[in-house]
Amino acid sequence: MKNEIHILNLVVSEFPQKKKEITALYFQSTSFLEICEDYVMCKNSIKKIEANGKSANDKNLNDLKIAFSDLKEELLSKIKNEL
Repeated sequence: MKNEIHILNLVVSEFPQKKKEITALYFQSTSFLEICEDYVMCKNSIKKIEANGKSANDKNLNDLKIAFSDLKEELLSKIKNEL
């Protein structure tokens, strides 16, 4: 439960204007919770790769950034469509 609240807080910090909607969906929709988990995991992976600064990870970094962008769109779409 503690980890779930941490993930929720991270997502809300990204979209504070949507706090109410995010919180409601987070506890009502398993698919939304999974998107949030993937979003946070992807963001953390990007930060880790960027912190290492290894050029060998450029393709991985680009792939992660694309996935992150897709997850962001999916997250925002769920907020818009499910409430």
